[in-house]
Amino acid sequence: ILKEVISMSHSHDHHGVVSNFAHVERHLHVYRNYRYLFAIGFIGAIAEFLIALVLAHSVSVQADAIHALTHLSLYALACVVSGQIVARNMNPHEAYHYQEKFIYLYALLIFVGLAWILFTSITKLQSSENVITTYMFISAGIGLSANIIALKILNAISKAHVGVVYKHRTHQLLNIDTWGDLAFSVIVLITSIVSLSYPWLPIRIIDPVISFGAVGWIGWSGIRIIINKK
Repeated sequence: ILKEVISMSHSHDHHGVVSNFAHVERHLHVYRNYRYLFAIGFIGAIAEFLIALVLAHSVSVQADAIHALTHLSLYALACVVSGQIVARNMNPHEAYHYQEKFIYLYALLIFVGLAWILFTSITKLQSSENVITTYMFISAGIGLSANIIALKILNAISKAHVGVVYKHRTHQLLNIDTWGDLAFSVIVLITSIVSLSYPWLPIRIIDPVISFGAVGWIGWSGIRIIINKK
């Protein structure tokens, strides 16, 4: 890719070629980081959701995983935009406007996830199925670990200083929502630890009540996106 972009350069002097090479190399580094971000997010969210659904029977952990799954659309968008900058030598400002078209789609995915969480939380309150707190702890730990790794990657991208596209819309949304997801993972993890320490606590009731908190946070995320977009 680097050779292709350099060959497209209209500059014939050595300094221009070197400068273009450095520019593309920085963007390629960011593109790779976004790919790592997508892979970590996908593996972490799927593992967390399946363990929560099949083994833990915890709707709060499912809510955490679903929120993380909605991030995958932003991770994918960031991969596409940064890849276009590298492959087509696109101006970051142009790429920034290109990604704006997909922000409403992200908001839509958020509200779909919100509806699922709300439905499962209400269903859980009416169910006699208990939560297996050991698996709840494991799945929440997976979600927390994935969020910590994701934030480290996002921090590395922020330090790259390679263009306006990484300092605005998508990147800011990723930072805010990943921090929010991490905070919720911590809450769920602490809840599972307390439940393991005090088995007499009604975790079957506490678990869906916590997920209602996720509904509020996720709903606000979608509303914030729509308001800021106008």
